[in-house]
Amino acid sequence: MGRIIHFEITADSPEAVTQFYADAFGWNNTASPSLPGYYLAGTGDGDGIDGAVMSREYRQQPVIIWLEVEDLRASIAAVEAAGGTHSDDINEIPGQGLVTYVTDPGGTLLGLRQPAG
Repeated sequence: MGRIIHFEITADSPEAVTQFYADAFGWNNTASPSLPGYYLAGTGDGDGIDGAVMSREYRQQPVIIWLEVEDLRASIAAVEAAGGTHSDDINEIPGQGLVTYVTDPGGTLLGLRQPAG
């Protein structure tokens, strides 16, 4: 369906930005064990979603939303048919599923994730 499931905030200094969100909003930030400059952001209990803060060396857009899709390849085809683009690799995050980035016709980068299983 394309429900928002995650967000990424990019920063030139992800360590300083994660500290800002911890101090200002109580987020619990954990460094990724496999991707330098990538911090998982636990935003708290209750309604809402968790996200991440990552180095701008990976992506330049200030905030990236992630959508969950049932079939990644079918969703890529739908993005392209609707006027968007896909020019990134499809990667697998062990235990989480397949992921990729697409761009809408206005140039906004979106992440897509097909859950594992």
